[in-house]
Amino acid sequence: CPRLADPAQADNDRDGLGDGCDADDDDDGIPDSADGCPLTYDPDQADLDGDGIGDACDDDIDGDGTDDADDRCPRVADDQRDRDGDGLGDACDEDDDGDGIPDVEDRCPAEPDDQADLDGDGIGDACDDTDDRPLALRTPAEQCQILLERGAPTAERLRICPAPKHEVGCGVTPGGAPAAPLVLGMLALWGVRRRQRR
Repeated sequence: CPRLADPAQADNDRDGLGDGCDADDDDDGIPDSADGCPLTYDPDQADLDGDGIGDACDDDIDGDGTDDADDRCPRVADDQRDRDGDGLGDACDEDDDGDGIPDVEDRCPAEPDDQADLDGDGIGDACDDTDDRPLALRTPAEQCQILLERGAPTAERLRICPAPKHEVGCGVTPGGAPAAPLVLGMLALWGVRRRQRR
């Protein structure tokens, strides 16, 4: 730089022009004034986190506050959680629980499991909060509760559940059996006896 005091004589791109008077110190075709990395060759000017520092010279490409050297997902902003301890953060790990099943196919992506799904709801038994046992394997009390919650017809409920007190006298006997057949049987018997008397 003959017209500029430049005692260091630095020439980053070795083009014969000192950095003090070179408008493009890294020779990537981008003027230093607009270059995200003025001293690092980066013609694509990629800047993942939009912080004005190009990825080629940014110590934290994803801008999550963790330097790339220590970041479990250097290109994905994340909280550094790593459930399976494989060194890849969950945010960029295709198998968070390390059970060999990709998260997109895993019925319990955050918990290692054998993919069993007894009730077929798409949630693996290992992480399913609902009781997966079919109705037939539950106690009578549990069966009654489920049938009530489902709004099952009275006839279906009475096969398992005792008749509620308010239903007695309204088509249900105290023993829990439907009353209509019993009443019809008694009327038929009365009619037969009446004819016999004639």
